Amino acid sequence: MPGSESRSARLSAIMNRLSGGETLRAEDLAREFGVSQRSIYRDMDTLKASGMPIEATQGTGYRAAAVITLPPLHLNEQELEALHLGLLAVAASADEDLQAAAQSVSEKLDTAIPAEGGISDQSFAVYPFEHAGTALQHLATLRAAIRSQQRLRVTLGSGQIEDLRPLKLDYWGRVWILTSYGETTQGFVKTHVSSLTSVSILPGLFVSEEGKGLADLTSAEITNLR
Repeated sequence: MPGSESRSARLSAIMNRLSGGETLRAEDLAREFGVSQRSIYRDMDTLKASGMPIEATQGTGYRAAAVITLPPLHLNEQELEALHLGLLAVAASADEDLQAAAQSVSEKLDTAIPAEGGISDQSFAVYPFEHAGTALQHLATLRAAIRSQQRLRVTLGSGQIEDLRPLKLDYWGRVWILTSYGETTQGFVKTHVSSLTSVSILPGLFVSEEGKGLADLTSAEITNLR
């Protein structure tokens, strides 16, 4: 169908021009493509319906709102975590427009990130800043303790106190999960970092022991602390 191919090419050309920041008048486009102004109006309606943020100003023409379309990005876990941390910082600002923008970007990330992985409480992430912001104050301490094999004492929101050997920190899209060997419970435990109300360093480092390290985790029963 030559007509549809011609229109498809025209739509693509108009979209590319708009993406470049030009302001385009319907009469100029109609003359350029050899079609009626009514055809151009229909083209603009089609581009709007497809998601192109087109603004029309009487007497001036059509222009695209300032939108940046990024190519596909391949982020590793640390890069994605850094991106979310940046959004959390913006969301904590007093600028309501920036807060709304951070929320919007966060929702787009949620849509783009594959829903895969292992925690059953992944729905926790639908509250992007309310809970994730609580975890920020503990992340540096937890990471340092994991690197140095430093024992920790944590208090949960329930008031429960646990002495832990922190083993690893997993990130699941604004949800941080700490896996440890619990010296209080004498077994492996997992904890949402956002559920920790306090984290303190205990004197003395722990050493690797059989049955208490990551290598033993696959066959061990894990308790979820809340």
